[in-house]
Amino acid sequence: MDPSRHGFLHAALAGLGLGAAWGALARIWMRLVSTDPQFSWPGTLLIVLLGAVFGLLVGIAWRARTSTGWRRWLRLLAVPGLVLFAGQGLPLAPGFLVAGPLVRRRGLLPRGVAAAALVGPALTFWWFERFDDETMTAAPARVQLSFLLGMPVLATALAWAGHLVMGPLPASPQSDSPDRALSSRRSDSSLEAPAGPA
Repeated sequence: MDPSRHGFLHAALAGLGLGAAWGALARIWMRLVSTDPQFSWPGTLLIVLLGAVFGLLVGIAWRARTSTGWRRWLRLLAVPGLVLFAGQGLPLAPGFLVAGPLVRRRGLLPRGVAAAALVGPALTFWWFERFDDETMTAAPARVQLSFLLGMPVLATALAWAGHLVMGPLPASPQSDSPDRALSSRRSDSSLEAPAGPA
């Protein structure tokens, strides 16, 4: 089997499994933040399936970023996965689209923007959902804690996925190795040196 295909298969399967796990956690979180929970197997399976497909596409896109030739175009497969953020998934989109590319960058500003993208939507939802408008009583503690803790956890997992797809690529080993750089300079200088007497 072609080693590059083997790498794509591993990335796809890992993404599929991690995406399905994320979808299951997202479904549990939805149950915790709801004051009137309604459970259905079709709805649950749809959420897990969307998460699995999203993870699969992220895995392939991540592997394609380090490939050459036509396989490099497969990195665009992450774009259809953005359907995960349609409708009620929209508040989690900043975790993937904003925090993802910034989360591993150095500097106070990128890290501050990434933190705001991860925590901001959770704080906003908590602020508006902490009181019941009809009874004017505080929302249950599980609902408030699920917004304050659970939502940033889900967003952080999406930020990791966004980093794989849109974050900076690691530097190539050849440029990082001082020994290789020194040996390449020596080989270059030997080519340029004039020939001595025989």
